Amino acid sequence: MRRRQIKEVALREVRTRGRSKGYRAITGILLLLVVAAPIGISFVPAPSDDLREITIGIGVDVVDGFEDQLTVLADGTFELTTVDLNDTDDETVDGQLSAGDLDVAVQAPHTLIWDATEDSSISSLITAALQQSEAVRRAEDLGLNPGDLGQVFAPIDVEQQFVNDSSATEDVRAGVAFFGLMLAFLLPQIFGQFAMMSVVEEKSTRVVEVLLSQIRPRTLLAGKVLGLTVLALVQLAIIIVGLIASLLVTRVVDIPASVWQFVPILGLSVLGGLLIYMTLFALLGSLISRQEDQAQVMLPVFAPLFLGYFVGQTAVFGNAESLLVKILTWFPLTAPMLLPVRVSRDTIGTGEVALSLGLLALSSYLLFRLASRVYEFTLLRTGSRVGWGELIRLSRGSVADQAG
Repeated sequence: MRRRQIKEVALREVRTRGRSKGYRAITGILLLLVVAAPIGISFVPAPSDDLREITIGIGVDVVDGFEDQLTVLADGTFELTTVDLNDTDDETVDGQLSAGDLDVAVQAPHTLIWDATEDSSISSLITAALQQSEAVRRAEDLGLNPGDLGQVFAPIDVEQQFVNDSSATEDVRAGVAFFGLMLAFLLPQIFGQFAMMSVVEEKSTRVVEVLLSQIRPRTLLAGKVLGLTVLALVQLAIIIVGLIASLLVTRVVDIPASVWQFVPILGLSVLGGLLIYMTLFALLGSLISRQEDQAQVMLPVFAPLFLGYFVGQTAVFGNAESLLVKILTWFPLTAPMLLPVRVSRDTIGTGEVALSLGLLALSSYLLFRLASRVYEFTLLRTGSRVGWGELIRLSRGSVADQAG
């Protein structure tokens, strides 16, 4: 009997909220954003393979062989043009630098002349060419064979190997982490406020009195949370399908197979966040009788949401192993946002994941029982909102305390 009543209440929420303009508009906006993002990225021009063009003026008495060394070192990095400055006075060189005809001028013995600021990449190239040319000159002065010297200082090919090569997937991991953070931040807000709105509407129109004559407050709360959870999961599925379709069409990123291990954790985290915050918002809705009073009671619930979101951003783009991030991963009101981020960044073990999910599930159950207890005392209250002190007393007290 009770299961059938919960199912009927849930279906009523699905029909009522699912057909609302607000639900459809939010679904459309989120779908548009996730589809438009890969499409927009696909229009960003790819980095050009063309070599950077530089012009270097070479003055009088610069060490012999410098230009040859410069040409060898610039190959594959710069499109090099050299200008002979032997018959050019200083004033003309300065004018060429100011006009941008020269990027830099090299004068004896080892002087680089710039227009206003140094270009570090060009400076490194010229310095290396000067050092090699000078090394050859000194070898000749000492009677050493320059060819043998070249063999001594010839660069070697260094091969690098990685036991765990995460460089190819690091950007994708960060993208998955941020996507999960946004979902865990937005969906509890959206559907939590739907839950609050539903409760306030039923109270203001006296529909709740009719409902409570047929079913218990706990059954009403369970059906409401269940129905809105179904709507949230439908919306989540639409968003994910739209994102995957957009990625497949645009091919802007290759998703490694290892990334899919984050999806179950993300789903469980979002589901836990929905259950906790919808229960809280429904409870807050029972404390007031008018929609105008919603802003007065929502701040305590928004505080942990925004805390988890801002700390989650630091974990996505910075340090995901700080003590604060770890603590908030275990705190049920922020765990839905921090847990997917730490999993995607590979900074959490299986034991911690199980502990965080276990605390999240336990907290959802205990919060539902607490909310159900208060719910039956506050649903039929009208007029001024129930204060926080009275709410605490109701959560601790009994029906006899309420009557007193």
